[in-house]
Amino acid sequence: MSGQSTTFEDTMMRSHRYWQTASSLGADVTSQHIVVDMLVDHPVYFLGNLIIAKYLELTKGFKVWALISSRADLKAILTAKSFGVDGITYVRDEATQQASPAAVEIIRQLEGTSDADLRKRLLAIEINGIPVGDLIYDTYIRETRRITIRELDDELKVYLILLVNYYILYERLLSELDVGAVVLGHTVYSRFGVLARLAAKAECSVYTRFGGKGIRIQRREGLDAVMDVIFRLRPGEVDRLMKAGGQLAVETGNRTLLRRISGTENEFQYLNEESYSPDRPIPSVERFCSRMGLEASRPKGLIMMHAFSDAAHHTPRMIFDDYHEWFLHTLDVAVGQRDVDWLFKLHPYDFHYTDDREPAERIKAISEKHSHIHLVPEELNTATFPGIASFLVTVNGKAGLEFAGLGTPVLLGGNGFYSGCGFDVVPNSIDDYRNALDSAAGLYLKEDQVSRALVANDLYYRQSICNCRLIPDSSYTFWKTFDEGAFWDGYLNAMQTGTLQEDPLYMAMVNLQNSGAETLLRPE
Repeated sequence: MSGQSTTFEDTMMRSHRYWQTASSLGADVTSQHIVVDMLVDHPVYFLGNLIIAKYLELTKGFKVWALISSRADLKAILTAKSFGVDGITYVRDEATQQASPAAVEIIRQLEGTSDADLRKRLLAIEINGIPVGDLIYDTYIRETRRITIRELDDELKVYLILLVNYYILYERLLSELDVGAVVLGHTVYSRFGVLARLAAKAECSVYTRFGGKGIRIQRREGLDAVMDVIFRLRPGEVDRLMKAGGQLAVETGNRTLLRRISGTENEFQYLNEESYSPDRPIPSVERFCSRMGLEASRPKGLIMMHAFSDAAHHTPRMIFDDYHEWFLHTLDVAVGQRDVDWLFKLHPYDFHYTDDREPAERIKAISEKHSHIHLVPEELNTATFPGIASFLVTVNGKAGLEFAGLGTPVLLGGNGFYSGCGFDVVPNSIDDYRNALDSAAGLYLKEDQVSRALVANDLYYRQSICNCRLIPDSSYTFWKTFDEGAFWDGYLNAMQTGTLQEDPLYMAMVNLQNSGAETLLRPE
């Protein structure tokens, strides 16, 4: 037996004792269950979600029921059992690819369609009044690494069949268990989103979790709420912080934002973004403009692109079919608006999600014909652009939150996670978007809007990120190296060196339950 296997087994035995002791001190157990998503076979993901569910057991008396993809995911299974879960459902094993009559009928209705017609029909799909078309759409483009949907191919049919099977499985699970709450690490993609929506319709609380060691959590109630982005900044929370903190809250927000864009001072290493990495160059404004051949007298519009296949419908009430359609409209308007230098910046993670270089090639080809269209070099640090951009355009990008705090006006192509907080422009239709984009050089932010953006930055990048001392600070994105042995060693050490009450996340969960708030905040 290898040393790593021995370490893991020892860790699981210690985990069993740790949580057995904790359970004896928790709330009285009720008949209700909390269903926890352990569907991603990555320790940072499934351990983090399981800890949240356990804390809800300790504070509310829920019994924990785990969702694991397959009986082959042995470490997830052993981890769940060490927490004393009441049961496990193996989702991928049970949601077979055999087509149900409902799936066959949906496929029949889509036969013969393609391109825009197919996309519109797909996005309109509902089951028993619950929208699910966006979940199929995003699952398909993510799993196939495509940037849009053009035809009803065999792979799309498989994902349609799977979604219906997930629906049947989760509907049965919710009817057999008395479920009071659900913990999810995603609210998009079929195997997660279907559960979120069915649970919300059944009046269960849905706890959304985003992050690794530094965790953001929100409690959602109702179908509209769970169909929203996984974490939303609420205007009322910004109002409250500004009223309570005044200028001090604004100054704190400014410090938080400056730490964010420095790329090195986040307390959680793996929350730092590659786009702000110190390894990326930051040329001076003069050098950048000279290199790109920018006209000094022309405004500069910065288009912050998205990873095309990464949760294109994560932003609710999307006015475009997907990020690709948004890109095509944006580029079309930019070509016609020659009074602006348009800077198109590809998402730094896009190549992790797709091999399709069509957008970059399209921009490059057009830039050779139109001198006001520019493809930004991919290696540059995003901190290059606040001193250059006259305005910023994105759909749901975090850059919109950050740049607004630096005084740059922001135009969104969707309902971003910070929309409504008072510092962005959100059109209601494609025509409105095109008109707003054409005249975006006239946008500006008032001082109070910049102040609100700074306070929102502090809420998002500091106050709503809570440390879980039981989770080692480890990489949790699929393209980064993960030292699993060191991770489990760190979990073991955390259990041996501290108490439950010393975990900021546990105390924050207690505060969340006592306050009835939607957003978990770190204990001060």
